[in-house]
Amino acid sequence: MTDEEAIEDLVATLDKFRPGKPLRNYIAYAVFPKFKHIEPGTRVDFPFPLTALVGPNGSGKSSLLHALYGMPARSSTMRFWFATALDPIVGPRKDPQRYFYGHWNESFKGIVETRKARLGSKADYWEPYRLSVADGMEPLPQGNFEGKTEDRWNPVRRKLTYVNLKATIGSFDRYFHFDDFESNDELRAAMQREAKRLHRIKTSNRQSYILGNEKLFENRDLNMEELSAVCAVLGRKYDSARLIRHSLYLGSRGKDLSVVFRRGREYSEAFAGSGELAAVRVVTDVLSAEEFSLILLDEPETSLHPGAQRALLRFLMEQIKLKKHQVVLSTHSRDFLEGLPQGAIKVFEDNGKGLARVLPKSTPAAALMRLGRVPADKTRVLVEDEIARLLVLHAAKNLDPGDAARLEVKLSPGGWSHMLAYSGPSHMTSGQPVYMYLDGDQRRVAQFTNPDAIAPEKHSTLAKLLQAELGTEPRFSRPGGIANAANEAAATAAMLDYLGWCRKHVAYLPRKRPEEILLTAFKPGPDYSALGKDDCKNAFLELLKDGVDVEPSSSAEILAWAKLKVAKLDPDNEDILSITDQLAAWLDA
Repeated sequence: MTDEEAIEDLVATLDKFRPGKPLRNYIAYAVFPKFKHIEPGTRVDFPFPLTALVGPNGSGKSSLLHALYGMPARSSTMRFWFATALDPIVGPRKDPQRYFYGHWNESFKGIVETRKARLGSKADYWEPYRLSVADGMEPLPQGNFEGKTEDRWNPVRRKLTYVNLKATIGSFDRYFHFDDFESNDELRAAMQREAKRLHRIKTSNRQSYILGNEKLFENRDLNMEELSAVCAVLGRKYDSARLIRHSLYLGSRGKDLSVVFRRGREYSEAFAGSGELAAVRVVTDVLSAEEFSLILLDEPETSLHPGAQRALLRFLMEQIKLKKHQVVLSTHSRDFLEGLPQGAIKVFEDNGKGLARVLPKSTPAAALMRLGRVPADKTRVLVEDEIARLLVLHAAKNLDPGDAARLEVKLSPGGWSHMLAYSGPSHMTSGQPVYMYLDGDQRRVAQFTNPDAIAPEKHSTLAKLLQAELGTEPRFSRPGGIANAANEAAATAAMLDYLGWCRKHVAYLPRKRPEEILLTAFKPGPDYSALGKDDCKNAFLELLKDGVDVEPSSSAEILAWAKLKVAKLDPDNEDILSITDQLAAWLDA
């Protein structure tokens, strides 16, 4: 199964997951009455167990990750945010920096809310704080439940894994590039000295190394599960990989990461790509996470090529399915967005007042549009005439600008019959995202027949069925030079495929003719659907003239008048909203 097929199946499975069933202690939403530069009152829901945060640099994505980090018991946002002389934190005791969040409580069998605020005598301490109805929190229920105290719900209890891929640097690179030496000779000598030490540790499988204090924290081969996952993410086969966490290099104040790979030959992180190191880091950290963990990833695309990013997304969702995790990641990459439900994509943008607003849902294209990426893949909508084109373009203005930018609305020559008989079969074969929006007077059935519901013994009637539902006979390219039976089988397959294609790619305007939409909007009352074609055209022309005694000199002039009229249509017009919904459905497909 390809990554794309697996991601599609995983999304369908995870979309059925719910807090408590099977997601224990799940954080369902977070609300920010006053937190950093997030717009006061912002609420972020987590309807899908993997959430992607998207936005420009400095828009607040990491702020949300840091808030999430501080939500579980015995964890604090103080790790990432504390006051300094350069960056004081504004918020007196009466109006402190704070947030609250809803999480599943198994004893209560529902969502309960916990508030954390920057209070207490200890500097930058984030204290679980009493319930506040003024902040929009739900009142405490009656009864005794685990985690409930006199004036609050205690913080959610769940394990936490935080991986910042931006800060994942191999020990060699960190020492080589960030430590100062008087000369290259001194640098080379130091690197060679420490490499000998690491080599001895690796070959002797030492589990402790003391230089004043303990300098070796982990020294082991990746197990088969870890190695297989790294191979899958990177798309290459490794014989083995040895992970060493240490602080052996001079001046090291934390845990450095060294990895020795074997792939035909053996080489360390000094010669490995940074993506190889990143894959090892995220795979080992995620696989070591306990069941029902909260996993936070900051820019997991760092150093990974697009294929590896898709493979990593698949890996993360497989782990959610297996161990019921909740994953929240910040990203600038389309490869971590494609295929996710819209509610799983949260877009951060400036609200015009220097604060971050969070959009509750988005398509990948709309999210990336806010990062300055113009969509390259267009969705084409074909219509019968220019008035229909104007109406569709007007309805598209109700879409997110990023989604609207993906649309290409074109006039199809030849009319509806040619579109369904010739253009449709051709576009079906090409596999391109092409859709047809026909006038309502061509609709013959409420919905095209589902080809999967047609029994084989009814296949001989397919030609008549298509003729009845389309109003024309579609023309398919048939194979030549083969037996009649094979030819008939190919024709049957083509007709079944076309029925399925039409169900997804063909729609009809909400009224018989596009002119009726404008007539009904600006001169409601008469039943314009009862008018003949010519009478409807004349009524439409009178609408455009608007009582002025003037005759158009050309069809181009009529179109110019129509364009002005369409621009005055209320965007909340019932017919326009119907067209917008259809466009959104096609874009989402």
